[in-house]
Parts: sequence; structure tokens; C-alpha cells
Amino acid sequence: MNVAFKAILVALAISLSNLQPSHAFQLQPISRTYTPAGPGSTQSYQVINSSNERLAITISMVERLVNLRGEETHVPADEDFLVYPPQILLEPNAVQTVRVTWVGDPAPQQELAYRLIAEQLPINLDPDKAQQGTAAAGKIKVLMRYVGSVYIKPEQVKPEVIFAGLEKIQGAEGRSQLVLTFQNRGTAHASLRKLQLSLASAQGDVLDLTPEQMGVMRNATILAGKQRQFLIPYPSNLHFDPVKATFTFEQPD
Repeated sequence: MNVAFKAILVALAISLSNLQPSHAFQLQPISRTYTPAGPGSTQSYQVINSSNERLAITISMVERLVNLRGEETHVPADEDFLVYPPQILLEPNAVQTVRVTWVGDPAPQQELAYRLIAEQLPINLDPDKAQQGTAAAGKIKVLMRYVGSVYIKPEQVKPEVIFAGLEKIQGAEGRSQLVLTFQNRGTAHASLRKLQLSLASAQGDVLDLTPEQMGVMRNATILAGKQRQFLIPYPSNLHFDPVKATFTFEQPD
């Protein structure tokens, strides 16, 4: 082992020793479904401090926007929810109940998707510890952030997923890839759990894709009224030009 490589390993070990992951709190549950009106429009969460330190935590609500490739962005949605309390000073090993009430549209035409974000604030709540020497003061504190799923679900909504497109393209370094597009024409989100997908040619040849070939498609979520597009390597055992696809997935009762 050369000297330069040893120096890199030593530097990495020092960096990791100074990194203190703050597995300090938990948010339970991580997913909730609300009704737009009535008792189900208010839900409770527990914020649990499992550390021996006081924590400052903030709770916020954002609208969940997902583009065709599954990249997610957020828009503040605090006006649609009443969060109490929105900020918490949590004592060591304590539990705080947070109540979140939907105050937006009481009769939406389809399911609405949001995120609840619980973040530990970078606030020093114990100044005495910060003065206990340069070693402690120089350590990096990794703060925690939970992102929970929130659905506002009216009665009688349901997903309706169709296959909307299939295309072969040349990807990076000239490697062939498949672009597969699903559309949710329904009024509730769909999760493609245990997806089974078959490709077929115009002549009737059929190939069933394996879970490994489908990749992230097998558990992807498609929001109400949206499309999702997936890019996968062209299967090495696909020896015909596919023109259509059929699929099934596990739908909740």
C-alpha cells in the first residue's frame, strides 16, 4: 500500500470519526390518508425524541409535484393545513403529539398529494457542551429530516392505470434503452406493487420482464391524473421489436 493511499485512508477515518449522525427523533406514522371533511380531516402524529439531548423540530406541509421522470418538487402548502404545534422543543426521551388538520378544499374532485416534512433545526440548545474543547466544537452534526406522505382522499376515487407508450432509443455510449410510459387516468394514486410486465411483437412474440429488468417500476407511485415515464436498459434477451405491452400489479382492496 503506497503512502498516498494510506494518507487518503487516514483522512477518511478522521472525517468519519467526526461525523455524528443525529438519529435523534422519529416521526410516526410516516404516511396518512385524510378525508377532505369530517373527523378524518384531522390526523395525529407522534414525534419521538430517542436521544439524551433537547431537540428543536419544525413541522411543515408542502404540495407534492412529480414530473414525467419521477423527479419530485415541493410547493409550500401551509395555507391548506393547520399544524399544531408547528415548532417543538422536545426534551430528552420525550414524545410530542402533533395534530394536522386539512383546511383546504372540502370537496376536491380527485385525490390530492402532499408531504409532511419534519426537520431538526440546527440550533445549539446546550451552549455549555459547545465550550467543552475544540474536539467537540469541531464535530459535524448531521440533522435529521423526515418526509411523510399525505393524501387527501374523497370518497369513490380510484386509480386507473393504462400503458401509454413504448419506445426504443439510443442512450449513453450508444447503448439501446427502452422508454415505457404509464398513465393514471384515475382519481387516486396508484402504486405499481408486484408489477408484472410483458412485451409483445406484432407477430405475437412475448417476453416477460424480470423484476431486475423492470427496476424501480415495480414500486413506483403514479399520482392521480399524471403520467410516469421509465427508462430501462434494453433487455439482452429481447430479440424482437416490441410494439405493445401488457401489465398487472397488486391493487389494494
